[in-house]
Amino acid sequence: MWRYKIIKTLGFIVVCCVLTGLLNFGLLQYNIARVNVHRITTQNYDDIFVGTSHGLSAINPEIVDQETGRKSTNICMPDEHIIDSYFLVKEACRFHKPKRIIYELDPSYWSTKQNDGANSVYIYKEFPLSEVKIEYFNQKIKSMDARVALAPWFYYRNKISEFENTVKLKLSESYKNYEVSPLNSNVQRYSEEGYMYQESDPESDKGSSNIILWNQEQILEVEKEYFLKLVDFCKEKGIELVVITTPVPQETLELYPRTFEKAHEYYKEMMVKYHVSYYDFNFIELNNFNKSIYRYLDYEGHMSGELGNEFSEKLGDFLDSI
Repeated sequence: MWRYKIIKTLGFIVVCCVLTGLLNFGLLQYNIARVNVHRITTQNYDDIFVGTSHGLSAINPEIVDQETGRKSTNICMPDEHIIDSYFLVKEACRFHKPKRIIYELDPSYWSTKQNDGANSVYIYKEFPLSEVKIEYFNQKIKSMDARVALAPWFYYRNKISEFENTVKLKLSESYKNYEVSPLNSNVQRYSEEGYMYQESDPESDKGSSNIILWNQEQILEVEKEYFLKLVDFCKEKGIELVVITTPVPQETLELYPRTFEKAHEYYKEMMVKYHVSYYDFNFIELNNFNKSIYRYLDYEGHMSGELGNEFSEKLGDFLDSI
């Protein structure tokens, strides 16, 4: 009798595992983390850009490289907090050590908790099994809702109508070859080296100017902790670390001048303390660079494709001069 109960229990577990695997396969969407992790583990780069969606919309590595003469890639992604950037850098270094890491620092991320859910785990789940992934799990994922690690499909259950198309995509050559074409649409194009060119109508609605702002009193210890881990790791590996902040629209600066000035001073002092180069492009004048809101996607500072390309040229020239 007890053997029958054991067999029933094991059978139930197997069915649950198979069902969970099928749902994960059919509901989890193809995303930029898949191609980014594959790229940094299969190619060699002089420079790797890490950071947030601001860097994703502002930094075109191919244009930067035209100015610097180096080879770079951009793995800035939405909801990429510094803990994610740290493990991405560690993962890249398992295969090819870059000469320089350029961390795009969005001050608001340091005082905004990353919520449990699909966006908090989509980068982690693309890592191949390794000591780095295990450490990543122990440091971030282990303390989260178990569904995040074991059944992330739960957060994509609203995609059930796309199940068939998602399965077809994941069985396609594009998916197997880590192509970027499935990530493109009529309003956005993702480049081979990690730049998201987004179309924007200058007359379109730019959303609310009531944006999430940096707050020194609300800075999270985990952000500081993993920034210092990144600093130490780069020093240990002999990798140059540069920190930049991409510019927000002029209208945003004028709405919240003291907030951006205080953030600038805070991070400038921090970088001096830890001997890290810091360049805040909200307070660095770039020749013939128009920061009007109509050239952005929103007040937060996400750039249109055209503006991002312009900024990338200026950034490349700047990096080449330092």
